[in-house]
Amino acid sequence: MSRTPYNGASRKLVLAFDIGTTYSGAAYAFLDPGEVPQINMVTKYLDNPNAGTAKVPSILYYDQDGNFRGVENGTGLQEDESLLQMRWFVTLKYSSPPATYDHRWKLMFEPTGPPAALKGQMSREIPIGKTIVDVLSDFMRYLFDSTKALFIFSDPNGEHRWNLVSDHIELVLTHPNGWGGPEQSQFRAAAVLANIVPDTQDGHARVHFVTEGEASFNFCATHNQAGESLKHGDKVLIVDAGGGTIDISSYVVTGDAPLQVEELFRPECLLQGGEFVTARAREMASERLRKSKFNTPEDIAAFAQKFDEGTKRVFSNDEGLQYIKFGSLRDNDPQHGIKAGKMTLTGKQVSGFFEPSIQSTVEFVKENFTGIFSVNLHAFLVGGFASSPWLTDQLNRRLSDLGLTFFKPDTNTNKAVAVGAVSSYIDHFVKGRISKFAYGVSGWVVYNPSNPEHVNREDKVFINAAGKKCVPGFFSTMLSKVWHPSRPRSIHLPYGWMGRISRAPRFSKVSAPIIRYDGNQKEPEWMDTERNRFKTLCHVVADISAARSTCTVGKSGKPCYSQEYDVVLLVGLTELKAEIRWLDSTTVRIHKQFC
Repeated sequence: MSRTPYNGASRKLVLAFDIGTTYSGAAYAFLDPGEVPQINMVTKYLDNPNAGTAKVPSILYYDQDGNFRGVENGTGLQEDESLLQMRWFVTLKYSSPPATYDHRWKLMFEPTGPPAALKGQMSREIPIGKTIVDVLSDFMRYLFDSTKALFIFSDPNGEHRWNLVSDHIELVLTHPNGWGGPEQSQFRAAAVLANIVPDTQDGHARVHFVTEGEASFNFCATHNQAGESLKHGDKVLIVDAGGGTIDISSYVVTGDAPLQVEELFRPECLLQGGEFVTARAREMASERLRKSKFNTPEDIAAFAQKFDEGTKRVFSNDEGLQYIKFGSLRDNDPQHGIKAGKMTLTGKQVSGFFEPSIQSTVEFVKENFTGIFSVNLHAFLVGGFASSPWLTDQLNRRLSDLGLTFFKPDTNTNKAVAVGAVSSYIDHFVKGRISKFAYGVSGWVVYNPSNPEHVNREDKVFINAAGKKCVPGFFSTMLSKVWHPSRPRSIHLPYGWMGRISRAPRFSKVSAPIIRYDGNQKEPEWMDTERNRFKTLCHVVADISAARSTCTVGKSGKPCYSQEYDVVLLVGLTELKAEIRWLDSTTVRIHKQFC
């Protein structure tokens, strides 16, 4: 798909980091006014002798004092006995040799914490004096420095060009479909801590987010013949099967010159990525070897690693036997299925490790997309786990009745998300997104005796500063659940402050809570019916001391002053932004904040 020249007023650099559960990647584009942007994947990482690879393991090393020492890259860090003895790590490794390193620290950012299926195999311990945001910051800085080094190395004028845009870097970060404001806030804080963007309002605004599903769509639209042929009315299904999550997204094409799409259904994030297949295999081995001499953390971890690097990646037939090597030729325990350092499993056993991941994906697609994809259908399977022949075969077989056949982009898809993230910033294909939640603010309404809901809450009624009876606990919906914007826009809600005081107020700050509702009602009205479904995401705070104030005389005859302002949500983007706007003399003032 051809790309139009960049029409911005000044040069800038777009960086994208895809921080994965098992592997991570980066991509970039230099934007020069009038020039067609070219997206480049980072194919060499610092201290990594394996040039040409587009991914790096999400494994970091720390020393005893919590100092970051480097990333797992074949440079011999794993042979450093001092690091092994100190056991400071980020990747939640099992105890013992370097072969036991696990790759799941990203899952510590999950909204509900590490998944139950992995909790027994994960340690929440992180380097001394560090938080998980510190760890993420160290990794971001490593990816940033690697990108800079490659940028400068690959261009004779690279250092000069980099210096031109070093203060104009736009950073795009990807995350699973199920993540939102809280996780984005931590990622933004890590980018600031890594000194990639400054800790200012402008610096924060230069950090952008895109879901892994949407980034994958952008990659497929620009790297596959099907992307060239997308036309109005076509439907697109994206299954991004990664190490931690399987992200499912769908789109309908609303324009083809240039390409424009809108989300068709609510994106889904399944905690059933490739790491869970390995986790189930490891759990089986642990149980089988419970009474064996091989029931040691080292042997169990070695089995899991060999399964992950070998059997899981090539398994394609559930008939016959599978052999997983994890010891030497002299290691035997026939009673527990160990011969010559190999564990024997049936094909059915191995397919069972995949089954929950496959079944949950099939169920979600059938539940939501039956009858939708009969014609003009494009289905793509991307991500590291997508390289599994068994996963691909089973999805195609079980979804064939929907007319689905998955295609894979014609280039390396291991870190397609990083390239797609840069595309999301440049190309803006997605024009409409579905809200997974309802958003609004809490407040009160004037009591109406003819409204049954008001009468039911009469015991909570209070008299406001103007002398009116009011009912608290009202939820003012600003963004409905499953609301589908055709383009990014702002939603205004009048808000304000009122008080019975003797003179005009000059308060320095006001605070408006932005609240998320995750229940089943499209537009809930009362917060006391489902208290556990409402969560305050942030408080937008602004100094409105100079805002206009009005004075009325209440029923008591005393003056009642009020100041009015608007609470504003900017919706239709990949992250939620909120503002407070107020009138200062004749000028509209705005305070912006991310939620």
